Amino acid sequence: LINKQMKRLLFLTIFTASLFDTFAQYNASMIGFTNETITLRCTGYGKNASKASNDAEISAIKSLLFHGIPNSKYRIAFIQGNQAIIEQDNKPFFENFYKSEYKNFIEETVIATPFDKNENKQKCITLDIEIKASNLKSYLEKQGLIRKFGL
Repeated sequence: LINKQMKRLLFLTIFTASLFDTFAQYNASMIGFTNETITLRCTGYGKNASKASNDAEISAIKSLLFHGIPNSKYRIAFIQGNQAIIEQDNKPFFENFYKSEYKNFIEETVIATPFDKNENKQKCITLDIEIKASNLKSYLEKQGLIRKFGL
């Protein structure tokens, strides 16, 4: 009986996650791109400026990884599939990546709107984040998360 309930709970969790993944928005908009980088404007939320900045940076990275950036060279997501399932299947990698490794792919961060409360009384910061997208893609290929195009 417990096993059956666990299976139902797992199914509902994955099904619900897939619905939300489709509509996931990281409040990222493109500022510009080159052959090597892309610059995104992202808003991050947190108790202090540091946590909010990290949230904005991770939002930019996740946008590029799982959703792609419309009207850019990077319009197709680097990692295809359901974000929640992919992150769960590769949990050790993503825990380490979101903890610190992602910072290796951020070229520059500029404050667009300083840390403050927004109109909804949420503490947030807006940053322009330049990501070394081609380096990130190569890294994901080396880690076996994506395949090289044409292979």
